[in-house]
Formats: sequence, C-alpha cells, structure tokens
Amino acid sequence: MNAYDKGHELARALKESEEFKALGIARRSLDTDTAARDMVKDFLRKQMEMQLEVMSGKADAKEKEVALQKMAELLAMNTRAREYITAHFRFQQVMTDIYKMIGDAVGEGLDPFAEK
Repeated sequence: MNAYDKGHELARALKESEEFKALGIARRSLDTDTAARDMVKDFLRKQMEMQLEVMSGKADAKEKEVALQKMAELLAMNTRAREYITAHFRFQQVMTDIYKMIGDAVGEGLDPFAEK
C-alpha cells in the first residue's frame, strides 16, 4: 500500500463528498451577492482571529465572542450567507474528523516527548 496513492484517493473522495458539493453550490450562490459574501468573509476572518486569541490566552476574547454571535445572527437572516456558513462548517467538520483519524493513527510516532 502506497500512502501517496491513498492520499490521492482521499482527495478524490473529499471532492466527491456531499459536504464538498454542497459547499461548492453554496459558494456559487454566495458569489452572486456581494454584500453577503463580504459579511461571510468578515465573519470567518474575525472567527479565526478570535480562535487565535483564545489559543494565545488573550483576555478580551469574550468581547469578540459576543460580537461574533451578533454577526452570526445577522448572517442567519441572509439565506445565501446562512447556507454558505452551514456548508462551510459541515465540510470543516469532515476535515477535522479526518485530521483526527490521521493524527490518532500516526500521532505516537510524531511526539518526541511521549512517554513509553
């Protein structure tokens, strides 16, 4: 078994997944509404910034969390934005699950500090 062949097989499976197809459909729909697209981009950017702040231990992450919640409520009112965010998060969950599977399978060999 060649890991690269399996990697290409996984990439094809992801491209053919219902989650990825739904994301593509939602993206094309979102691209027809400039205002919604800009709101989604701003929301995702701010969400990533907040996640980085939480990981770094910054204290003001709570304020950003409240602001993000308000943005999410606004996005939910726009059908295209809501559908894109929903599809984005679903596909993101698939990717997270796959990363976890891979990490669980090979993680022990990658941790130089692991106890035996």
